[in-house]
Parts: sequence; C-alpha cells; structure tokens
Amino acid sequence: MAQGLMIAYSSATPGRDADYEKWYDGIHIPDVRAAIPSITAVHRYRQVDLQGGGGAPRYLAVYELGDADVATAAGQLGAAGAAGRLRMTDAMDTTDNPPDLQWFAAADA
Repeated sequence: MAQGLMIAYSSATPGRDADYEKWYDGIHIPDVRAAIPSITAVHRYRQVDLQGGGGAPRYLAVYELGDADVATAAGQLGAAGAAGRLRMTDAMDTTDNPPDLQWFAAADA
C-alpha cells in the first residue's frame, strides 16, 4: 500500500488533447519521477462527463509514494521546478483550468 499520494488535476489546452497526452506520458511523468525518488507508481485517469455538458475534460494523475514524508516529496518537486527540471508545455491549460496539486499521507502512517 502507498504510504503517501500526490494527486494532480490538470486539463489540456482546448483542442490539444493529443499533444497533452503525449507530453504527460512521455515527458512530465519521467520528470516528476526523477524529481521524487519515493514515487513507486503512477496512474492516470480522464474525467468522464456523465451529464453530457461538454467542456474540457479534466485529467487526474495519482502518484504513489513509498513513504509518508510528503513534505520532503513536495520540496523535491518544488526544487526540480525551480531548477528547470520539469519541462512544461503549452498543451496544458494553465489559465482557464489550471492544475491543482494535493498531497496525502496514509491515515495509518
């Protein structure tokens, strides 16, 4: 069982889903895994619109951490970003649907 989680919500820039998917899987996940050595697994999901309202789909990435030291993991991610080791893309919507990052430690950790 994961001892911690980093949950990342994000959206593709409208009309750029394919570019976003390619970047996320091929560049972003490897960059984040290199920044946070305690990541043991990554799972990605696409929001399902059951109401038929349309709009940009939201994506969810669940990064499993091998330990509950989420403060260290968050610091490692921040340091990687500050050092330019997280390559970004304009295929991710940072204006209308900006990314949201949340951290969790196992309740029994």
